[in-house]
Amino acid sequence: MRDRRRRRTNGIDPRMMFLLMQLARQISAMPYKPPATLVLMALNFAVHFYQHTLPLGIPQVCLHPAKILSGELKRLVFSAFYHGDDMHVYYNMSSLLWKGAQLEQAMGSEAFIGMSLVLLGLSHSIYVAVAWAMAEVGFYNSMNTCAIGYSAVLFAYKVVLNHASPRWTRIWGFSIPLKYACWAELVLISIMTPNASFIGHLCGILAGLIYVYGYNFVQPTLQSVPRSDGDGRRIRNGRLERNRRNQREREEWELQEALRRSREESGGQATRARSSRAQGSGRTFDAYDAEQVRRRRLERFR
Repeated sequence: MRDRRRRRTNGIDPRMMFLLMQLARQISAMPYKPPATLVLMALNFAVHFYQHTLPLGIPQVCLHPAKILSGELKRLVFSAFYHGDDMHVYYNMSSLLWKGAQLEQAMGSEAFIGMSLVLLGLSHSIYVAVAWAMAEVGFYNSMNTCAIGYSAVLFAYKVVLNHASPRWTRIWGFSIPLKYACWAELVLISIMTPNASFIGHLCGILAGLIYVYGYNFVQPTLQSVPRSDGDGRRIRNGRLERNRRNQREREEWELQEALRRSREESGGQATRARSSRAQGSGRTFDAYDAEQVRRRRLERFR
């Protein structure tokens, strides 16, 4: 999300065309192509590149708290799909592709669209509320800001993605928990991009936190969000993670049961014969039976 600024309207810059081709190659290489995420990206790009043909320009749609409170509620939604320049929309859409693909694969397209609409309305509503509160304590200019871009929703996505992650990440050489990375990025983006809307990004983080903890209060099955396991497979959500843990525990129980039954049957003549054959090969019956169970378990996942 950025404060409003003029942008070039004389076509697509060749450098931007190159970046778009790079983005298209990334999409083509993805094993899962998230339809809702791609539609959102296409909508943002279309609005940006054909902005001069639309009936509403940036001054009519930007997130302007005073005008929103006077009744121009369309700004709460339309402002997210307008961007200040080519690099603004490119970086936002690159981030949307990475975050949206993970969330949509985990939640499904319909749930992802619903969540996006909630986060969009929530983050922009918080922005207006914060601007009003700042004006009440003397920061009167906050009511006349004019912000645009999808960045607030992207910060909210990042909170939803990482809020339950136990992993760590490195930002500028510092190791921090991944679930707190959004706060570090909030500060860094504000330093590196002075015209970025600090309040807009902050409101995106707050919207993500409200969504996460509100959703967990209503439906406690949401325990985590997608991340990759050691084999590169996608852990969809907390429910799937628990199912895998239960499956491992069930397999361990089956192994113990097989060993217990083998010991109980070891008194029979046939069992003794098999045991002596196993011992002749240098293994006890229990070891032989455990090896067979292990092989069956491995064959099950091939």
